[in-house]
Amino acid sequence: MIALAMRRRRIGRVALLAALTMLFICGLLGMVAVAAWAGAQAGQREAAARATATVAASLLERFQKANALMREGKYALAEANYAYILQYQPENYGVRHLIATAIAAQTPTPLPPTPTPTRVIADKRQLFEELVAAGDRRDWDAVIRLADQLVALDGSFEAPTVSDLHYRALVERGLSRLRAGQIEPGLYDLDRAAAIRPLSASVEGERRLAAAYQGALYYFGADWEKSITQLEDLYKSAPGYRDVGSKLLEAYMRAGDAYAGAGNWCAAAKKYERAAQLNPSASLTEKQRDADTRCSTASTIPGGVPGATFSTTIFNTAGISGRLFYSQYDPATYQYRYNVYDSATSRAYQIGSGPQPSYRASFSPDRTRMVYSIYQDGWKVVVSPADGSGLPTILTSGSYPVWGPNGLIAYQGCTDQCGIHLINPDQPGSVRRLTMFSGDINMQWSPGGDKLIYMSNFPGSWEIFTVSLSGTFQQLTGFGASSGAPTFSPDGTRIAFISNRDGGNWAIWIMNADGSNLIKFIELGSQHPYWQSEQLVWLR
Repeated sequence: MIALAMRRRRIGRVALLAALTMLFICGLLGMVAVAAWAGAQAGQREAAARATATVAASLLERFQKANALMREGKYALAEANYAYILQYQPENYGVRHLIATAIAAQTPTPLPPTPTPTRVIADKRQLFEELVAAGDRRDWDAVIRLADQLVALDGSFEAPTVSDLHYRALVERGLSRLRAGQIEPGLYDLDRAAAIRPLSASVEGERRLAAAYQGALYYFGADWEKSITQLEDLYKSAPGYRDVGSKLLEAYMRAGDAYAGAGNWCAAAKKYERAAQLNPSASLTEKQRDADTRCSTASTIPGGVPGATFSTTIFNTAGISGRLFYSQYDPATYQYRYNVYDSATSRAYQIGSGPQPSYRASFSPDRTRMVYSIYQDGWKVVVSPADGSGLPTILTSGSYPVWGPNGLIAYQGCTDQCGIHLINPDQPGSVRRLTMFSGDINMQWSPGGDKLIYMSNFPGSWEIFTVSLSGTFQQLTGFGASSGAPTFSPDGTRIAFISNRDGGNWAIWIMNADGSNLIKFIELGSQHPYWQSEQLVWLR
């Protein structure tokens, strides 16, 4: 079942929906509930919320009828009934999801055959002979798999030869992945090779270029200044590397647009000027001239945008207990305010400020250690003593680490596939991949440590998901807007997250742990430029 769920994440969206429907018909309800019927839940919630008093009963009846037709395999009739609902609710993304499922199910794509389980060999000599044969035919996947088996069985057996073949296979596969655009898996292979012995100068140079490129793309769209800095460094040293030139141009243009949208015309003019240097055009010249004019004539207030205001609106607080830490962007200062809502006083107050949304290091269950990520030739997960008494230790490559109440650390990283991984910090070799998509990020543990909540753009928009340690997924939002930074309440019954689903304005929303009973909680304003890096923390 878990293997089917993982394979599901790898296929295209339409084929995915077809496969989900086929799985449903076969009775494999657990995994299908993740996507198609999570869409059904989202559709039912929105159908109930958006229908007017005169059509509500009719729409809900149609929805239930369509669901029944889906279960009976009558996909064309189900599609027609879902389409009827869309006449009244054209933005109901849950229903749109189900229509796509019904259409795909009418021309189903068969699932690929179940892979043959990997053969486990206990004879060291046989393993070694197969390893050498795989090396002779340059089957690097087999070399890596067999070498891992042999090292786990007996690390001293024919160690020099095994080490040489293992190293060569990791380097060859890593370089092949990098050159094919699979940068994160390629870096993972080369990092493993470097743990065996130092990389050659040429391989290390290619690895550094790829790591720098990946680092710049990590900030692309989230922090233009950091992305530009890293792209400029890469452009100076290797202007012909991949599409670094076009990415740098786009970064300057979009940063200029962002500054212009915030009323910071002087900063916008500088970005447009550099973009025009990279690729002169009449449109860029016009943008720069307009920004320069506005910059020279604007009557600004110290540190701010003319006429900018800053306010916080708190909506219904009934039943919300504890302290919720969050960030709010202030366009007057281009800074984030770090706030906390305290249910004891039913008010929010500022506790600090900075250029980025607040981020808290995650502590071990006994509070003696903490985990966080740093950028050092790629993102690394770092563990250090909480009291600062010792040196930090790089645990693995990855980002968004969070320590769970069960002692495991969850993080976004890449092994055979990119996704959310689990690692025991006291046994660094014990890594387990839980999801298979590089856009699964910003996760938080449930209070009981049995599941993770995270944000993902797998559906085409940023939505909120949960995944249990057994591999069962559930999609909790389906707004088609941007939703992220999810966190559980201290008792695990509710979830807070940020979203711009309300006409593009950002706010903190709260819902039950199953996605029901959605309420708007705190208004955050029209701008939240680095929202993907935001982290909400809900404490008692």
